[in-house]
Amino acid sequence: MAALVRGLREFAMQLDEKVIYSLQSIGLTYYGAKSYAALVAIGPSTAEMVAKEAEVPRSKIYDVLKRLHEEGWVKIERGRPLTYRARYPKEAIEERKQLLYADAEYASSELSAVFDRQVDKDAPKVWILRGMGNIIPKIEDMMARAKSDIAMLGALYSEEEIAQTRKYLVAARKRGISVRIITRPKIVLKRGQIDLVAALSPIVPDMKLLNTPFIKFVVVDGREILIIFSRVEDDVPDPDNIVAIWTPNREVSSFMQSNFNTMWDVASPL
Repeated sequence: MAALVRGLREFAMQLDEKVIYSLQSIGLTYYGAKSYAALVAIGPSTAEMVAKEAEVPRSKIYDVLKRLHEEGWVKIERGRPLTYRARYPKEAIEERKQLLYADAEYASSELSAVFDRQVDKDAPKVWILRGMGNIIPKIEDMMARAKSDIAMLGALYSEEEIAQTRKYLVAARKRGISVRIITRPKIVLKRGQIDLVAALSPIVPDMKLLNTPFIKFVVVDGREILIIFSRVEDDVPDPDNIVAIWTPNREVSSFMQSNFNTMWDVASPL
């Protein structure tokens, strides 16, 4: 029996510091964690025994045990002297986890509401670009910074844009970036017709066909988006009269990415 008690005491003194740290992370003080762990190991004990086994100053042990009792970690057995018994760890810790979860959910809800109201006040980060001379460098910049995915949807291209951006598309694919395009087979411009399949498919094999409008979305990594518009007359877009909106808004970009993925599933392969 004496050997068993010694063994339990040695176990209590050698408890993994990670256990003590974990107990602290769910609300116990350092002395509280050590006292509770000691009680679990040595069983019902007096305050003096707990202080000795947990190496807690005797001047503090009664306050430590009182707090453990108030917080539901230990039970008190009346007598002279008082005896303290640890509650079953799974039961006590699960109860504390539920309380912490409820508090965390409340804090998350309240703070998120405050944050959302603050975000609504922020000026949106949106840039307007006019003319191919300003839009093409932005497309190139986006492609050069892509980390995983480039998605292009729409039927608004110019020969100048295709010629200047092809090296960025090629470079992106060499880096392992997924590049996908959904567009029309051909578009007619004021200066003539562009066969988009012939112009783009050798660069981007992942290309599908759909009767897309005469606008274009360029979405990169679901985190930034460029939306390009042109004036359209008699079903003919005018790349010389063009404007674009660029934003690094992740919500807008990810929503458009999800729309692209849906259209990709229904578009026709080459």
